[in-house]
Amino acid sequence: MPWLTDLFHDPVLDQSPRGPFRDRMLSQISLPGTHDSGCYRDQRLSNVYSATQTQDIFQQLAGGVRYFDLRPCKSGDEFWTYHGPLYWGGRLTGADGILQQIRAYLDSLAPTDREIIILNVSHFSKFSDAMHDELIDAIRNTLGDYLVPYTQQDINIFSCPYWQLLCDPVARGFPPPVANPLAMRSRVLVLYDGALDTPPTSYLELWPAVPYQGFFLLSPKYPNVLVNQIALFDQYSKSAMLEDGFVYSGMRANQLHKLRNRVRYRYAEQTWRDLDDPNFDPGYWTANAVGGVPGTLHLLSWTLTPQFAATVTGTWDPLVAARDQANPMLLDVFCGPGRDWAGTCYDALHDAQINIIYVDHYASVRHQNAGSPWDGMAMPVAIAARMNVGPVGEGNTW
Repeated sequence: MPWLTDLFHDPVLDQSPRGPFRDRMLSQISLPGTHDSGCYRDQRLSNVYSATQTQDIFQQLAGGVRYFDLRPCKSGDEFWTYHGPLYWGGRLTGADGILQQIRAYLDSLAPTDREIIILNVSHFSKFSDAMHDELIDAIRNTLGDYLVPYTQQDINIFSCPYWQLLCDPVARGFPPPVANPLAMRSRVLVLYDGALDTPPTSYLELWPAVPYQGFFLLSPKYPNVLVNQIALFDQYSKSAMLEDGFVYSGMRANQLHKLRNRVRYRYAEQTWRDLDDPNFDPGYWTANAVGGVPGTLHLLSWTLTPQFAATVTGTWDPLVAARDQANPMLLDVFCGPGRDWAGTCYDALHDAQINIIYVDHYASVRHQNAGSPWDGMAMPVAIAARMNVGPVGEGNTW
């Protein structure tokens, strides 16, 4: 489902107040993402704690997902994904592994397709430097010329025009239609160690600049990267329920408050920087701006944590919590009573930017409107696509 391609080539968006889609920065674009994307295998006993998706990565890509949370571990000669100590998800490397699935999906696209895929590879389990080398080599060898053809020295991937991320070196600096369309293709970019709740990796702190095309480090987690610094505002709610209760806070209020009040949050997490150290002051985020913050992506973390409070949610199972509780209310976040956007419903022209809609069991609820170009799409995919076009509105209006 190459829905980004449809927006890239849409002549109506050439006249949009936000400008043509192809000229927008990633910090002005919305994408659907999956939490623990590789945790789709049926592991029976451990599913109840840790299975978060029901489709493999190829299927998620075909369903429109474009941001993936991949957490690697290793067993034998292969890398796998995992979620906690008891659950092993899909295999990353090897035949039919996740990297091969991504490659197969990209190979299935037309030469005129213009998709971007973001892989956030993080939460490395018991990794040595040699394991980092091996995993990076596996990503580079499998995805090869599909990787964004820039290093972090070359470009700010969140602040350049979308079309530029897709261009081969011969086309750099020349916007469409000057750029040779044959020198553009769908691409993958890798946020390596892009988690904010884990400490920096010593292996990466030695890099003054990321030496590999298509691989990028977040700042200020990695202050050793001095040019083209990028940031990801990812504030997990750690909530077991949607709405505020007498004891527990709810995910909806938590996430909206964080997006609208990010100036109250420090860049650094207590878990990986000593905030009491007088020699280290990471500072606070700047305000989330209408139209996006250059160099920053904002993530709406729409994932309940039922295993921590089964008595509140009624289930220990992330899949059930997503299907029955979180995802049916996702649209209401963007156009529902009391949401308090600048307008009646969310509109990127007037409201703080949301770049990534990040969910469990992404396909459990679908958009239903026979007159909509996004009819039948998984709800987070349909909402993200709509956010790039205009106000989200009630479901029957788009």
